[in-house]
Amino acid sequence: MQIHRNVKQEDVGLFVEKVFGENEDLIRNFFASMRSDMNEGIYSVENVNRMVVAASMHCNIWHPYCVYVRLAFDFNCVDERAIQFMIEFLKDEVEKPLFFLIDNRFRGLGELLTRKDFRLIRKTEVININPKSFLSVKDDSDQEIITVGQILNDTVLLSSLIKICKKIYTETHVDNPVADLSSLSWKNVILDDLIDSSSYVVVNENNVIAFSLMYEGEENSWELGWVGVENSDEMTLLNLVLNKQLRDANEQNIKYIEKEVDSTCPYSLHIAKSLSYDVSETWYAYVQT
Repeated sequence: MQIHRNVKQEDVGLFVEKVFGENEDLIRNFFASMRSDMNEGIYSVENVNRMVVAASMHCNIWHPYCVYVRLAFDFNCVDERAIQFMIEFLKDEVEKPLFFLIDNRFRGLGELLTRKDFRLIRKTEVININPKSFLSVKDDSDQEIITVGQILNDTVLLSSLIKICKKIYTETHVDNPVADLSSLSWKNVILDDLIDSSSYVVVNENNVIAFSLMYEGEENSWELGWVGVENSDEMTLLNLVLNKQLRDANEQNIKYIEKEVDSTCPYSLHIAKSLSYDVSETWYAYVQT
């Protein structure tokens, strides 16, 4: 069994397309890692002169303290020994901890990673929310609820929104820490593809105390992104803003709203408990200890 560094993208690409077959999302993710400007290396394991495992590593600007790994192998003919060989090799290749994000298609890999000193840090369910699942909330609240579109030119409130988004995202990603980036970087990522007319904030004087941000999705769908409250005792504020978003979605005949629900995010978990939905994907994040 041999391992190779600096493998040609073309050779690995053919292997990835072959073993992943109809799993187009996995092919897309692997190719994105190989072609990334922050790629850290492309590797393969050969057994009896044929490739059995491929790997691509890349870094991430937002989470710079780990190295992300994409693995590819034949799900129908898993060579566990070759996978272990690859993992042990990659652990010695870089100084930073390795990070894997896998789903149930990689059956057995989570158990293998656990045996190799990796820890499960997060479970993420991708859910499809039915826009007709209105929440039971009173509409007579005296809270000031406005759209993000209404605060885009208000530097104080927009700054408050950026601050609370950064705080909550940082607090819910402790095991894979966030980089110390500028407010402008946060602003850009928050507002990119934002539907500002259906993204809402709850305002108290000059502070945003709750928010729920909606983004463009695939055809006839939206994506519910950043959500949170300043005070965890006021989770019901999310119900108020989400109810408005569900009404907006119905008015525009949106078929479903996609939301990533992280096990480390109490705000997303609150939303999941409050609505009817279908789970489309489940992902597991492992980090080297």
